[in-house]
Amino acid sequence: MASWLGSLWGGSGASSLPYNISTEPLSPSTNKGSHGWAIHTATHKTNGEEATAFQASKAALAKTSLQQRSQSLAAARYSDSSNLTQLVPALHHFHRIKRLIHPRILRAHATLDTDYPDDSKPSPGLDALDKVAATGNLIIVTEKAIPLDDWLENLNPHTAQANAAAVSWGIYNIVEALGFLHTQAKVAHGMICPDAVFVTPGGDFKLGGFDLVTPLGIADGGGGPTPHFRKYDASVCPADYRSPERLNGRYDTLQQSAPVHSIDCYSLAVLIEYIYTHPSAGTNGQVPAPLQKALLRMKNESPKLRPRLQPLLKCPVFDNPYVKAQIFLDEVVSKPAEEKIIFLQSLPDVLNRGVLNENVAIYKILPLLVMGLRASAGNEAAMSQDINRREVLAIVPLLFQIAESYLAKTPALFQKHITPLVPLLFVVNDRGVRGSILQKISVLESQLDKSALNSSVFEPMCSGFTDSSGPLRELTLKSTVVLVPKLNHANLEKLVRYLVRLQADPEASIRTNTVIFIGKVAPHLTENSRQKLIVSVNERCRAKCLSHCCCLLTFFTHIYTAASIYSQHERPVHTVSSCCITCSHCL
Repeated sequence: MASWLGSLWGGSGASSLPYNISTEPLSPSTNKGSHGWAIHTATHKTNGEEATAFQASKAALAKTSLQQRSQSLAAARYSDSSNLTQLVPALHHFHRIKRLIHPRILRAHATLDTDYPDDSKPSPGLDALDKVAATGNLIIVTEKAIPLDDWLENLNPHTAQANAAAVSWGIYNIVEALGFLHTQAKVAHGMICPDAVFVTPGGDFKLGGFDLVTPLGIADGGGGPTPHFRKYDASVCPADYRSPERLNGRYDTLQQSAPVHSIDCYSLAVLIEYIYTHPSAGTNGQVPAPLQKALLRMKNESPKLRPRLQPLLKCPVFDNPYVKAQIFLDEVVSKPAEEKIIFLQSLPDVLNRGVLNENVAIYKILPLLVMGLRASAGNEAAMSQDINRREVLAIVPLLFQIAESYLAKTPALFQKHITPLVPLLFVVNDRGVRGSILQKISVLESQLDKSALNSSVFEPMCSGFTDSSGPLRELTLKSTVVLVPKLNHANLEKLVRYLVRLQADPEASIRTNTVIFIGKVAPHLTENSRQKLIVSVNERCRAKCLSHCCCLLTFFTHIYTAASIYSQHERPVHTVSSCCITCSHCL
């Protein structure tokens, strides 16, 4: 085992990657549809960002023969499968995925061929894949994603409507990815099938599997697409996903009269049928009616009669709240500020109604909120602009809704996403923002450790005790109650000083709530601090509270609560005398 691991990691070359990659694979390289790649979990060495690592041993790839799926005698003349292995298609994918960059294409964060770890020994390019050394390993680190089949199996069969919406969004993503390849990159994918589709935690479908990428209609003298495509087509792409001209080896047709989208159009139609017939796809195993006619056109026998894919996005099956919300999420950064604020304000209701699910909230909405907060909240100049202030005011309630509804049940996620934001939230010098935070202080109390509560929550929130706004002073007072059991001695003493001051507050309701609060905080104080505070309450209540009926009732409640705190000797002295003096003022 040790020697194999040493070979896999290729020594110092692999260690240069900025990612830690798990030893045990989530999916081994021998799995059906893996094409020789093992799938591992990975994390960034610096920021801990989660990723997915695809690893393959070139020696193992070179020993694994490819079996032709299905082909005609005409197609057989283009390829002799007796000596074809997984190596060259894997190398083709390795080189292509680094160069194809688009939001709908599986994003490669880092790649490594351990035979060519640096520029001192450059790797042969796409035109010389057969000359690549076959002793090391290939590693591709991508954004976190799982194979399409795994995602389909993980769908909850009891949420049919939500599943159907999620599937429609995924197909929308693949159509956009192919639109990029056809119109901008000017290439055909050539292997559209479940093996080439991966799904992120946020529910986005990403296109991978670039084993056969080829231009169409090139004059290479071979009668069709690239020699690489013709050689490996029948062995790499499943037969069900290959159009009739590919099955029959009529590559001259593709060169002479087929548009670049023609082969992918046919394959996509088959893939859509495959996805919708899955038991958990939410459509009872049927392709939605609005798509059925479109799929018939996409599978036309004639390549030149197959439609372009971009108009497919106008199909009514994609006209649902889930897809619309996902589209806006992907475009929100470039939207006008007013539209962005309106959208953020609508998201709490969208989440409450279940239009967007938990994974979308955590992996797509939350990063946007964090980005918005970091851009504005810590910048005093930015917060002085009303538009930025309103955006932060829209972000904070949504942030706490996600934290309370989805992250609180998984402390590790809360610590990762919310805890680092707490100091930033309390830096914002805005009463509206501070009020939103204070209303959710119990969420922080239940998730943060004692040290973080004392340093990152209580200390900055103390400024609210002296704020010129009465409602904010009162909200600060009420919010502090849940923190008392976790405050350290120094902060408890600090709190006592604020409570003494608030007993003389000009607002009667604040004086009332202060007396109530003192009864709750007293058991947590040292004996000296407790005695000072309670004596202070007795004196100030008699002087200040009597003009307000609620304050008077609260004072008697305080006396009752404090009776259990006094020693047996002190109890009659303090409580009875306080009651007698107070009653004398009432007569």
